Amino acid sequence: MYELRRILVPTDFSKHAEEALEHAVLLGGRYEPEIVLLHVDEFPVSPLGFQDLQDEAVRAYQERKAVFLEEQFARMRKGVEGRPVHLIPQVLRGRAYKVIVEESEKRDYDLIIMATRGLTHLSSYLIGSTAERVVRLSRQPVLTIQGAPKHGGKVSSVLCPTDLSPAGNAALSYALSIARQYKAVLYLQYISELEKPETLEQVLRRVPDLHEHHPLFKDVKYEVIVDRDLEPSNSIIRFAEDRDVGMIVMSTHGRKGLRRVYIGNNTAEVVRQSTRPVLTVSHPFHKRIFTHPLTEQRPSGFTSP
Repeated sequence: MYELRRILVPTDFSKHAEEALEHAVLLGGRYEPEIVLLHVDEFPVSPLGFQDLQDEAVRAYQERKAVFLEEQFARMRKGVEGRPVHLIPQVLRGRAYKVIVEESEKRDYDLIIMATRGLTHLSSYLIGSTAERVVRLSRQPVLTIQGAPKHGGKVSSVLCPTDLSPAGNAALSYALSIARQYKAVLYLQYISELEKPETLEQVLRRVPDLHEHHPLFKDVKYEVIVDRDLEPSNSIIRFAEDRDVGMIVMSTHGRKGLRRVYIGNNTAEVVRQSTRPVLTVSHPFHKRIFTHPLTEQRPSGFTSP
């Protein structure tokens, strides 16, 4: 079972970051999770920041910023008062994406939740560079959001696109567990090539044994969907909108390879354009990329069913 006991929510205190916190509260509420609200201070990263840290004007700025951060954390803490979560504010310094990935692995978070946009108010067709890098590099599951929770955070259906490769099926365990917990219908979506279309019967023969991905998969009502499209991301986004899907759960890579430096094109486009929460899951093949001792563990967040 996928349990959300510890959730990391990066924040720049924008409206979008507040929406990410609301998603965390609603998704993790049943577990009374520890939610770490992380703000990354990037100021000292620049050469100017390093050289002038002792400058009087810089010290005054840092003091004002400390007061500002305290006020913002207090405001966000007040927003979740009385709700079944334990909110912990944290400030770390460095490059935002690197700090987020390092922190997620250091404490083995069950989930990272972050908005694809922040203070820069990027177009919905442009994913923020920090969010894109975290999705690409994190070994922990990442939930990206573009707006406030719909339907009170209730997930009535889950869409799991897959190309049926081992890498593409990496998200199946999460999709099955989430659908089971919410008593939601699960759609397994396969996008057939236009040049070599496959029938539903052909695809069904290739669907993996779901028992291998979740021992209680029979508790989940699921349906296999076969679409045809030159750009699979188009079909994924369109299906999610047409069926009012509550969450898209997909692997960061597919059969074309597991190169860590590139996020799969289809995953990137879905994260960029979908208005639905998108949970991205990396293949266990991926190792830590920063300088931490390598310790292999079971997939984050999973306990006995």
